[in-house]
Amino acid sequence: MTIRIYNSLTREKEDFAPINPGKVLFYNCGPTVYGEFHIGNARNFVVFDVVRRWLVASGYSVQYVQNITDVDDKIIRRAAEEGTTPEAIAKKYTMYFLAKLRQLGNMPATAHPKATEYIPAIVKMVESLVNRGHAYASADGSVWFDVGSFPEYGKLSRMPLDQMQQGERVGEEQQKLKRSPMDFSLWKAAKPGEPAWKSPWGDGRPGWHIECSCMAMGALAAETIDIHGGGVDLRFPHHENEIAQSECATGKPFARYWMHNGMLDIDGEKMAKSAGNYKTLDGVLEMVDALTLRYFLISGKYRDKLDFTEDSLHKCKSAVERLVNASHEARRVLLGVTADDAWKREKDLMALREEYEEAMNDDFNTPRALAVLSKLVTLINTIRTEVQNGAPVMRLARATGLLGDIRAELGLTDDLEAPVDDFDAETTDRMRSLLFQEVPAPLRPTNPGGAPEIIKLLIKVRASAREEKNFGLGDRVRDGLLQLGVSLEDKPGQTIWKRFR
Repeated sequence: MTIRIYNSLTREKEDFAPINPGKVLFYNCGPTVYGEFHIGNARNFVVFDVVRRWLVASGYSVQYVQNITDVDDKIIRRAAEEGTTPEAIAKKYTMYFLAKLRQLGNMPATAHPKATEYIPAIVKMVESLVNRGHAYASADGSVWFDVGSFPEYGKLSRMPLDQMQQGERVGEEQQKLKRSPMDFSLWKAAKPGEPAWKSPWGDGRPGWHIECSCMAMGALAAETIDIHGGGVDLRFPHHENEIAQSECATGKPFARYWMHNGMLDIDGEKMAKSAGNYKTLDGVLEMVDALTLRYFLISGKYRDKLDFTEDSLHKCKSAVERLVNASHEARRVLLGVTADDAWKREKDLMALREEYEEAMNDDFNTPRALAVLSKLVTLINTIRTEVQNGAPVMRLARATGLLGDIRAELGLTDDLEAPVDDFDAETTDRMRSLLFQEVPAPLRPTNPGGAPEIIKLLIKVRASAREEKNFGLGDRVRDGLLQLGVSLEDKPGQTIWKRFR
């Protein structure tokens, strides 16, 4: 089936056809590295990782570039606040950004170009725009893009003129330097104590918009790319300005498909520090594991708003626990058995796969894809029961293989699950105390080891207590572990423990 993408430029779903058959040039706007990022930023990074994964799963070779803006007013201000250099701030938070991408389960980008690596290309592009009559220098050595020189300006955002004028607000002194309120900065004249590079107009640094044009075309080695992604908040002025300067410089379309993810609200309200509802990624990851968070971030259509609520997070947590339990239990029953020809020999599995592919090909409809995943989990649990009652094992192996394929394509992989042994020292000590309280002194282990070993010993204590009909002791062990984030599930012949948050 053909992949259909909603193109923000045309406001229509279109069949996807890359410039070069089989190859995709994909650029997604990355962060300005000056601090921790919030849960809305995380949505953008995860959404476009899933888009990229599906393109790869569909047989495309994808060059995926995600830039890093490492020179900016916000970085300069943060450096002043911390008493350090802008370079140090940019380096610190670039490492933070890359670490968080790994924590969210994102595939490594083909490239993470930095703005400061593209200064010569930026100067060259600004020169070209000046020479073509699309830009002009002001008296202070800044260079501005002449919006009036590009008749198609506004074709992406389609905003009324008065709203566009409000979007390009700068200081009063800078407004005096521009020919029109709509004109935007390509090159900023140097200020004392700020990073600066040499240019034909004097020392200075690039404007925000010009950086992305040069990094996209430079890192992807093309003047026209296939897909440009970003948050809907970047559509104007950032992406609108990228189009104007790029197409005036090259005379060619800049990007063929524009994709924008919707904003993330908190309990129905816009997230803002002033509103007291600002959620950092690190703060949310203290509430839930990375697998649950990733599941939540793709639980809505990427173009729509997504509302972060306690109820929505709880539902995603329950869905993930069900998914993980089905995966683990099926693997335990299979004991190393692998499918002989994946899932293609089973009609009901093939039907589920086709339903999943139809969802993903329809503008990456992850809510529908997750619904198919839930159906598959139900089927796997049914097949596992049949296998335990004597049915052939191969059907379970094939279903589990399909589950693994879909999880990988969505990035909902095992490595995002909460590690079973990452209990902190305080929790481990409390487990050890619980063990020692319930085991008579002569039978106490001298060195019970870490948390997983202690839990296993407590399960043995509970089993012995129940055999002796000492149900009070068994309940104390169970309830004590529950308070420490561990649940026990009794199965035929064994007790399984699971960690929850």
